Amino acid sequence: MGGAMSATFKSAFSVCSVLSVVILTFLFFGKSALGSCPCNGGDVELAFLLDCSGSMNHTLGTLQEQIKRIAEALNAQLRTVRVAVVVYRTEEYRGAQEKFEVLDFTGDRAEVNRFLQKQRAEGGGEEMVEDALHAALIRLTWSAGARKVAVLMGDEQPKPPEQGRCLEWAKALKQQGIALHAVTASQSAWIYYIPNSGGNWKQQLQGLSAEEKRTFKLPFFTELAAAGGGLSVSSWESKELILWLLAFGLGLNEKEAPGKIDVNKYLEWSKQRDQEETALPAAAAAAGTPLLGWLRDRSDWKSTHHFEGLLEYLGKKLELSGPPAVEVLDLAAADLARFPVLYLSGRRAPTWSFAQRQKLKARLEAGGFLAVDACCADEAFDRAFREALAELFPAAKLERLAPEHPLFSIGHRIGKVRRSEKPCTGELKPLDPELYGLELPDPHGGKPRLAVVYCPHDLGGSWRSSPLGLPVMYAPEDGLALSANIFLWALTK
Repeated sequence: MGGAMSATFKSAFSVCSVLSVVILTFLFFGKSALGSCPCNGGDVELAFLLDCSGSMNHTLGTLQEQIKRIAEALNAQLRTVRVAVVVYRTEEYRGAQEKFEVLDFTGDRAEVNRFLQKQRAEGGGEEMVEDALHAALIRLTWSAGARKVAVLMGDEQPKPPEQGRCLEWAKALKQQGIALHAVTASQSAWIYYIPNSGGNWKQQLQGLSAEEKRTFKLPFFTELAAAGGGLSVSSWESKELILWLLAFGLGLNEKEAPGKIDVNKYLEWSKQRDQEETALPAAAAAAGTPLLGWLRDRSDWKSTHHFEGLLEYLGKKLELSGPPAVEVLDLAAADLARFPVLYLSGRRAPTWSFAQRQKLKARLEAGGFLAVDACCADEAFDRAFREALAELFPAAKLERLAPEHPLFSIGHRIGKVRRSEKPCTGELKPLDPELYGLELPDPHGGKPRLAVVYCPHDLGGSWRSSPLGLPVMYAPEDGLALSANIFLWALTK
């Protein structure tokens, strides 16, 4: 920011104020698709059909290590991500694991991780590929409206008697709008492959070059993917598997994926996230400092912004009495004064009753602080919010905060912020911070106080950067710093 913003700040206070901050992030959708905006990224359902026989230890290990981060990275680009897992072994397997096991779709990354962590690559014999494909069709609860993706991962193709039925299931998946991709675990697949045509297969395979072994794809997997409307790819090492799983989730093809996904950058980000979780474990939320009360609503109230990034940043910059925590609240029943910050998110206007509106208005008039963030700089939301605010507080006026307003220097000294003028262009420019404020009488003295702060440029999109794309409108450091100033103002003024 060219020195326009100070690097860090510390505020020596504990969060014990009865001030309330209400942050409303209304997520409206524009007509055009927005590249890295989660709320316009669509809903995706991703089913992993995973061979867990003894030779698949490498693939299973990669998924066990990376599944949480893969889902998190995709969730930063997409509105919702639900994952299902079908684990299959062999007909002959008699070990301690289940030979066939299904986890239906869930948006809970921790649940998927727990399911995978208990799996072990064991057994040998004829893999149950046909059963896995059939289960993807009839045992998983696919949703209407979501982009549906099934990914078959294995190192051995079914025997000829089962191949016809496998092709039938692949075609049936395609007819149901489910794209079937096939990933050959080439590290072991080239060893086990026996061409249907017979011949001296050992001699043929021993004659393969190192590159041919690395890129080896089971011929029937390629046939299955073609029948299922998907891609057939090979995975020799973890980086390749990660690349393809991210690509399938984002809907990229073989040509697009290597240019749009930097796996090394992803791995650096994944390592950083692991370190952050160690420093601020999710379990701390239950016993931490109440900071954000996330207000539940009858409408589509869950936003795609990443609270972890905001809370980690605030935990580092503010001297809180404990790890900052988020709790989901019912507006009608909750004690709003217990939380310094109340947060409401949604993709459309909240469906509050008259009593709930009055409760919220009373909290603001009693000293609460309202901050509003318009996702994707949506013009329809901007108009609706200004109209709603004028109706709630007809005697007050929402006006742009002047550059010299003390909010811009209470923590970080903010002169310019790097922001794009339009969502998802990636064209960041040094611009004046654009915040709007509304003043209400202070309940303890009657003097005007800043009670509402409105950002029309998707400030919440900067709370966590993604390894797969730019934030919606702000450079992450600048958006976090501006957010921190708003929170610091709310907590101390």
